[in-house]
Amino acid sequence: MSYLVTIQGTTYTVSLDDREDQVALRVDGRTLEVDMASIQGDHSYSLLIDGRSYTAVTATQGERREVKVNGVSSEVAVEDEQLARLRGQVKSRRRAGGEQIKAPMPGRVVSISAAVGDAVESGQGVVVIEAMKMENELRAHASGTVKEIRVGEGDTVDKNAVLVIIGD
Repeated sequence: MSYLVTIQGTTYTVSLDDREDQVALRVDGRTLEVDMASIQGDHSYSLLIDGRSYTAVTATQGERREVKVNGVSSEVAVEDEQLARLRGQVKSRRRAGGEQIKAPMPGRVVSISAAVGDAVESGQGVVVIEAMKMENELRAHASGTVKEIRVGEGDTVDKNAVLVIIGD
């Protein structure tokens, strides 16, 4: 499984391969051998990475994650790489006619959480489509008013089909 891990503004591609006694960790193409043991509950770990010893403590508060390694604290964001790639493909642009929320790939509309005339905030979910057996929530990239909804629940859509238009 691959993840995008952002630590203090720098993003790394990380993949894990669980083995019986070790985890093969690949960071930006570099493989590291990791021995890991849980200590003092579920959030503290003893790590041996390529022969060097570390102690890590994790904390999650809402969407915020913090990892403290050998006493040094860092805020960490973790996102599934495939989901991040899918989000990056979402074509949502601000134009004179408004923001167009487009389908990132062919799929089926599962739900629509806004109606024409509704005010939406930046980051608010508007449409959920199912593609490749995964549900993907498409969000507004700017605040505005829903001007047009071009699909209905249950509709199948093509890649780049305009689903919703949001204006000022």
